[in-house]
Amino acid sequence: MSKHLKYQLKKTLKKAEFVQADLEYHEQVGAEAKALFIEEVTRLLRKLPLDVQAKLRRYQDLQIAAEIAAKSANEKKAREDAEAAVEISGSACTDLVTTDYEVEPESDEDKHAKTIKMKTPELKKLFRRIAEITHPDKVLANGFSLQEAERSQKIFKKAKTAFDRDNWFVLYTIAIDLGIKLEEESERYVHWIEEDIKNTLHSIEVLANRTYWHWFSAKDENGKNAAVRHFFFHIYNFEYPGI
Repeated sequence: MSKHLKYQLKKTLKKAEFVQADLEYHEQVGAEAKALFIEEVTRLLRKLPLDVQAKLRRYQDLQIAAEIAAKSANEKKAREDAEAAVEISGSACTDLVTTDYEVEPESDEDKHAKTIKMKTPELKKLFRRIAEITHPDKVLANGFSLQEAERSQKIFKKAKTAFDRDNWFVLYTIAIDLGIKLEEESERYVHWIEEDIKNTLHSIEVLANRTYWHWFSAKDENGKNAAVRHFFFHIYNFEYPGI
């Protein structure tokens, strides 16, 4: 590896490390923020007259039903399109805020962040090599202690999440920590990690734009009230009195 590539890789790894830590912060704190926001919204909903609560519940139920219907229609169309393609080619190939409903519907940004990309052969190979060492079944079969098994399980879960997200950087660092011998670093490594950085920054942006995050991170009461007003209008088409 040339000296230039060596330092470029080192710089890119450091940047990816910082961005990954920022994502973990947003995910962990965001989970707490969402729970607290739901508590606050539920408290405010319970303060409303019963007839207003019933009206909002009906509105939310209609919204959920519409989303389910739209999703079902899209899935049906996708199946029909797939069947048509095969035929043409001839190939044989808790109150109002419920726990199973998002605090706010997914935006196009969210859907983009969850888009499943094609796994590269290198990514699959690296994940398999990590799984060979850390998968719970492998660990138990090798007679590891309970403490070692728990540690390996945490590593495996982290690797599985990284694989699902196509995150080469996290898999790469796990492999290094496990002492897995990798192919000689090349410009491809830099390119893959730069892609990870871009995708991770996008995921952070999506989380930071959630209403509960704006509410949680607001510096004063006015900011929190603005987030609550946005939520009630966006979810229930309702202007909460006095906020």
